[in-house]
Amino acid sequence: MKNYRKLLAGSLALFLAVGITGCSNTSGGGTGVANEDGLVVLNVASTGQPVSFDPADANLVVNEYTEYDCYDTLLDFNQDGTDVVPALAESWEQVDDLTYTYKIREGVKFSDGSDLTMDDVLYSLNRVREDAYGMSYLFEHVDSFEVDEKTRTLTVHLTQPDSTWKYVPATTPCQILKKSVVEAEGDAYGTNEGSVVGTGPYKFVSWAADSQIVLEKNEYWWGGADNLAIDKINFYVMKDASTIALAVKSGTIDFAPGITNDVLPTYESLSNYNIIHDFETSTAFVALNTQVAPFDDVNARKALAYCIDSSLVQQSIGGEYSAKLDVTCLSDNMYYMDPDKWHTAVGEMEDYTVQDYDKAKEYLAKSKYPDGFEFDFYTLSANVPEAELIQSMVGEIGIKMNIKEILSADMFSYLYGFNEDENGNRPYQAFGSSWVSDYLDPVGNLKTMFHSSNTVPGCANQAMWKNADFDALIDKSYETTDDSKRVEYFIEASKIAADDCAYIPLYVPESVYAVSDKFTFTPSPQSFWNFSYTDFQVNK
Repeated sequence: MKNYRKLLAGSLALFLAVGITGCSNTSGGGTGVANEDGLVVLNVASTGQPVSFDPADANLVVNEYTEYDCYDTLLDFNQDGTDVVPALAESWEQVDDLTYTYKIREGVKFSDGSDLTMDDVLYSLNRVREDAYGMSYLFEHVDSFEVDEKTRTLTVHLTQPDSTWKYVPATTPCQILKKSVVEAEGDAYGTNEGSVVGTGPYKFVSWAADSQIVLEKNEYWWGGADNLAIDKINFYVMKDASTIALAVKSGTIDFAPGITNDVLPTYESLSNYNIIHDFETSTAFVALNTQVAPFDDVNARKALAYCIDSSLVQQSIGGEYSAKLDVTCLSDNMYYMDPDKWHTAVGEMEDYTVQDYDKAKEYLAKSKYPDGFEFDFYTLSANVPEAELIQSMVGEIGIKMNIKEILSADMFSYLYGFNEDENGNRPYQAFGSSWVSDYLDPVGNLKTMFHSSNTVPGCANQAMWKNADFDALIDKSYETTDDSKRVEYFIEASKIAADDCAYIPLYVPESVYAVSDKFTFTPSPQSFWNFSYTDFQVNK
């Protein structure tokens, strides 16, 4: 299985765009609730499709709109993303610092009508813990799982206290599969040639590669199929963001996630669609490889940072539905534990997100490259305009930036260190990148992006940055559930990281959706894990 983390890919700083073909109606009237044989149908579109419906491959945003609703996780995130609520587990308890128990619902069935057993639960979780699964790192503090079939109880034993474990049961590593089907089908499971069997509200019906995926109500869903407003979901895979805009305008598409700036005017002109937007935990930045020249020199890193006007990048690339990112590389909603303390602390940190050529020249003079330097900047082809804007800024003081375009198919290999050079280094000096935290808890960014344990292949410390003092503070944050203490650890750790400038923050993009006014949908700031078609309602 693949051992890489999720990243967003597309034309809005690595964020997936959407696309669909459409008709010529220019009124923007929308078809409203599509109807097939008396069914309420929601037509959705995207330019991408999942690698598979196996949760092991759930690393892309497009999985939200296709695979997620075919499975249930042990728990769900609540609407604001700061806590968890029941799902397959109807109740749970933290027995002590190292032990959690989860009571699995009685009578749960898979989409094929068979009963969910505790052996299926144990198999699904151990598959994550034991295999090279995309999100196995979320189980890093798990010692073992055990189940009691009679009481339908799952017990989780940890190796150390982990203040973030409470969130993990709501993420895709805790999606439950049917053991016998997965074992029988092997690599074919979850593909368009294999099966998809879960306990979620919707069931997989068909997948025509590069064309259409169809989901329907799961009549066996424990939450009650009669409670679902949408009977059928047609998910179309189409060409580009412009064609989906035309299709929405014609009324053939009801839901368009991932709208990008270049097509926003089309959506804003429509009268029967609502543009819904919300900040999540997404951040866009430049990762500087601190293990190779020239960015093994902190002064060179800061010289580059002060050349970049991140506000201009935000306005030009992120656009109206974005916000400036500060030096912590945390979205503002991740400060929820104590926003005043966080904002005060951020105000005291060196702010190299504000362009200042005088400071850039000062740092360059103190670096090993007082006369300037040359470096390669890797980016997806879709993000070249962003790279070119940055290139024009850094050239003012003798820094030459070469833009290296890569294919989206190669992105994970670069960012997760699967193609290290002969010296064991990741093969880039700088990368225009992004990150989506697994939860609103700040450790979701700070641990993954900065902790030295995540510099190994398969992990996402894209700057390859290492600092023992930072690591110690983050490790302490795991060992206490006292949020006031955790905030202190996070702030001190963020000061260390910001001072070393391993990442150059750019902006925080919002998730932007177009929804036909025949439907209502309210996104969550934790919607990467929290998106579900169960949240759609039909307007009468």
